[in-house]
Amino acid sequence: MDASMIKKDRMKYSKNKFSSNFALLSILFNIFYFVSIYKSDIGNFYYSIIIGESVIYNLLFMLFTFLCSEGVKKYSLGYSVTLVVIGILQTARIFYLPARAHGTVLEIGGVERAVMDNAQYTRVIVFLLISSAFAVIGGVVGIIRNRVLTAYTNSSAT
Repeated sequence: MDASMIKKDRMKYSKNKFSSNFALLSILFNIFYFVSIYKSDIGNFYYSIIIGESVIYNLLFMLFTFLCSEGVKKYSLGYSVTLVVIGILQTARIFYLPARAHGTVLEIGGVERAVMDNAQYTRVIVFLLISSAFAVIGGVVGIIRNRVLTAYTNSSAT
């Protein structure tokens, strides 16, 4: 057996830690995002349904991403695809809460202030993009490794 065949054969008995770790890194950068958002308290902008939706989404994001991190360890195609979709949704989030908060100006004590200044807006966008990239990379690598393992298993079975 050559080295590539041995590597493929070992995949049957080892976990896909690369994709799993990338999913966990995606959760970490999502935590940085929501800590940055939730520590802000400008006027009454965050006292609305938008923050409730954001909290629920963050909880669901972390739950499903962790579930995917466990699923991709077993080279599951479904979990890998779900991880890619989660990554795409992370990018789409930029246009929901951060964009609204950045575009809203409130008058507080006679002074107009943006709910989210440029520095915070840039920071939360970077956190979401990094979180998205980690999820997509983990999912794509999981898909590739699933296909390699499936092809190897099918060829060795015949």
